[in-house]
Amino acid sequence: MKVKVAKTAGFCMGVRRAMDIVLDAAYKEKRGNSGVYTDGPLIHNPQVLELLQRKGIGTVKETEDLSNSTVVIRAHGITPLRRKQIEASGAKICDATCPRVMRVQSIIKRYSSQGYSTVIVGDEGHAEVVGLLGYAEGKGHVVGSLEDIEKLPPMDKVCVVAQTTQDKRLFKEVTSRLKKRYAECQVFETVCHSTSSRQDEVVSLCRSVDAMIVVGGRGSANTNRLVKICEDEGVPTFHVETENELDVRKLEDFEVVGVTAGASTPQWLIKRVVDKVSAYERQKAGRLRRGVKTLLNTFVGSCLYLGIGAVSLSYANAVLLGVEPQISYCAIAALFLFSMHVVNNTANREAAALNEPSMARLYDKYRTILLSFGLAGLVASYGLAFLLDFSVFLMIFLASVFFALAFRIHLLPESLSRLLRYKGLEQFAGSKEIFFGIAWALTTALIPFIVGGQSSALPTLAVALAFAFSMTFIRAVILDIRDIQGDRLVGKETIPIAIGKKWTKIMLVVVASMIACLLAVSPSLGWTSDFSYFLLPCVFYACLYLFLYHLRVIGEGAACEAVVDFNFVLAGILAFLWEMGAMTPLLNFFEKYV
Repeated sequence: MKVKVAKTAGFCMGVRRAMDIVLDAAYKEKRGNSGVYTDGPLIHNPQVLELLQRKGIGTVKETEDLSNSTVVIRAHGITPLRRKQIEASGAKICDATCPRVMRVQSIIKRYSSQGYSTVIVGDEGHAEVVGLLGYAEGKGHVVGSLEDIEKLPPMDKVCVVAQTTQDKRLFKEVTSRLKKRYAECQVFETVCHSTSSRQDEVVSLCRSVDAMIVVGGRGSANTNRLVKICEDEGVPTFHVETENELDVRKLEDFEVVGVTAGASTPQWLIKRVVDKVSAYERQKAGRLRRGVKTLLNTFVGSCLYLGIGAVSLSYANAVLLGVEPQISYCAIAALFLFSMHVVNNTANREAAALNEPSMARLYDKYRTILLSFGLAGLVASYGLAFLLDFSVFLMIFLASVFFALAFRIHLLPESLSRLLRYKGLEQFAGSKEIFFGIAWALTTALIPFIVGGQSSALPTLAVALAFAFSMTFIRAVILDIRDIQGDRLVGKETIPIAIGKKWTKIMLVVVASMIACLLAVSPSLGWTSDFSYFLLPCVFYACLYLFLYHLRVIGEGAACEAVVDFNFVLAGILAFLWEMGAMTPLLNFFEKYV
């Protein structure tokens, strides 16, 4: 069984924006001990609403005292009258109305002031439609089907708009009939572009699969509309809110299954459904194929693969530094970094459960074993370092103490932390990525430099440290981009959350460009050997997987991490080829013709 996941599945721009706004409001108001409420359910997804409730974000009740509180207007928008009522209550308004909905509101308001009656093609009683009717000055009508057109009264001038999540096929049919019925009929196609794209993709997907799974809340209009589109295409369709509702045995006769989701469905729910289907597929597959997939997921998820990456990067940096590669310091780097990542993954189970459910299940099932291996790796790295060089032992011991204690404990006084909104280093955006980069740079570049008798010049060390740091930093930030939705919900501060995905990607390109320039010029400056040129493919590979992730070519979970972490292995392969002399013909070619 093959699973095809729609690229447009999950949060739309308006829902994502509303989530960001309400979480920001909750974070700010937490300092002042005042409440944060949403005027009605923020989005139509029970699982997300439950998470928000656990974070202290409530829903406005009729008897609620809203003075000195913050009320977030949900993405669907509200009527002008309701806005005045909230303002009169003494609450601070935080408007999370979707910009696309705001556009429809402005159209209705403008044409209503010119004497037009408004026809909204949408669902009667839907929160967005109720809000839009408030701008029609009592001259608004809702059409939810072709039959409703006959119920419309005579009107001189008509302005027609659509609920932003409406089926565009129905909208076109309704407007075609309204133009024939009313002489003056102004039509505005206000179906959201993301809604149109989602519906178009579902239609296309239905034609290439044997069955469809639609993930989303049963109270979500756009999710139910996707279900109807799938059914209209004649494809067996299963609508589920969570993976627990999916009976995978009903899918066993289908070779290809498509998965899509409504605009209010978070990525982790989609991943859990896909994981359940994939697990059933592995169960049905042959023992060898099932074993290979399980082994791959365990190998990557348990950080063993990352440990091999640490060995490879340490070896590459030794070659770059011009010192003899040794098993000892490669092992120290692998054991220390393996333990650091295992302990970090164990400590961040809440975020993992939202970002990568399959990884979270691995750590839930084997938590004791993995944590034991992680601690054993840390102790082993101490022992090897002590035997190798006391300064190396002191360095990794202090580094582990710093990461385990100083990075997590609250360093700032309570009064100052309330003012700055931070209690410790972990809460600063980018701190995790920077400290991970430093840890990798110290263990894979500084240790070979120290153990190698410091035969390398300091500029050479600087290049090696910069290369190790930048490759690790790019790796960490890419995974943060992937995990932005879950991290946002659990309150983690990362660079993509702080500056947004777009600027984060631009920043990564800048970092990659800087390290590429450094590697390219350092041989001519006498800082490094010509091997520096042959590390450039690692920089290009980092840019490549950033580009492929941007295009959503790279998947999620173990597959994504395997692709990203291969960059470390690539550095080791290039170093080995250099040591074996395999790069010499290529170097001679460049010297002669370039």
